Amino acid sequence: MKKEYNVIWIDDEWEKQQEFKDECEDLGIHLQGFSYQKAGMDELDKHPNLWDAVILDGEIKDKSDHEEPSTKGLLNALMHLASLPANRQIPRFISTGKDKVKENEMLKDEVIYIKDIDDEKLIDDIRATIENIERFKVKKLYGDKIEVLTSLINQDICEDVLTILCAIHFPSSTSDFIPRLFYNPLRKGLECIFRAANRVGIIPDAFIASGVVNLNQCFMYLIGKDADKIGFRYGNQGERIAPIYIQNMMSLILNLGNVNSHSQLTETELQAIDNRILKEGLSSKYLVFSMTLQLCEIASWMNRYISEHPDKDENLKMCIPLEIDEKEGKEEALEDSELVGLLEEHEGIFHMGEKFSVLLKHKELLGNKIRIINYVTNTNIKTKQYPYFVREQDFELIEESENGSM
Repeated sequence: MKKEYNVIWIDDEWEKQQEFKDECEDLGIHLQGFSYQKAGMDELDKHPNLWDAVILDGEIKDKSDHEEPSTKGLLNALMHLASLPANRQIPRFISTGKDKVKENEMLKDEVIYIKDIDDEKLIDDIRATIENIERFKVKKLYGDKIEVLTSLINQDICEDVLTILCAIHFPSSTSDFIPRLFYNPLRKGLECIFRAANRVGIIPDAFIASGVVNLNQCFMYLIGKDADKIGFRYGNQGERIAPIYIQNMMSLILNLGNVNSHSQLTETELQAIDNRILKEGLSSKYLVFSMTLQLCEIASWMNRYISEHPDKDENLKMCIPLEIDEKEGKEEALEDSELVGLLEEHEGIFHMGEKFSVLLKHKELLGNKIRIINYVTNTNIKTKQYPYFVREQDFELIEESENGSM
């Protein structure tokens, strides 16, 4: 099977060079032309997982079609490419029809290809360079999964997934891989999938209050259980959206996804959490590898389900309000705003707000903002001033930057 390469081509006269484009196409190099550098860089930033390399003319327009081509546009493009994070670096090649570009002191360390003369070498070098990049190999190996993830999940999390997949296949090049850093991104990946389901009514709007996804209640709805805190169920008793194997995968990611889901802890607090991770066996990279492949499978399943159930109105018809008698014996459903607050300690009692007593095993979590996902009536006489009781596994940490936006 012929290998395929996607390359951004920035040249104000790219449309006039059909012969070069045809030569590239014959060898699997698909060129997308842009007449000025900003347009090409914007495309790269918007879809970083799509592109494998960039070709730059020696003199290009900078920020609009109304400018004259110059080395300024080239240099700005090179600066932009150099500023990309390490995990988004991309090969770039300079191809020009003007020998004087080689005389520019700022380009003395660059390899310059001369149009028409060096075209064959340029094509060979593009293919050889890309094929030698580990990230490219992983992207091609998981091409169908990456395509699905890109459609459902934001680009930062897609990059995290690529990093994990690279660690699976190229362990010698990823010796600095730290498993605990990826639990929370995987949880956020699942959140993105739930948001995608919401856009077509598979998950109703009630499950995303003020832009914040209630992960636990979305999960309960998808597996056909009563989402009692929201007040809905999918279909009739016994009906469900997610099959059992997808349920088990989602459950694992949800249960472990809160690990390290905080951003402003001290080194001592981070060390305490690292010790907890080590003690509970969560430091294994193989666990993160497994969760990543499961997230890919969940995304593939949801993508298929969305394509088979695209009608939002029809999907919402399956959202059934819970009847009053169905709620008997269950805890009072509190307002969403009452389920979010700071973990605090008062007179030796851990609590959140005025309603929740918290069984907290890891004191380093004090001061963090949390979201309650499950609670029961508090029967402990010592903490009776708090009507509800919450265990550590019944809440999730909220990062300071979390605002519900993607």
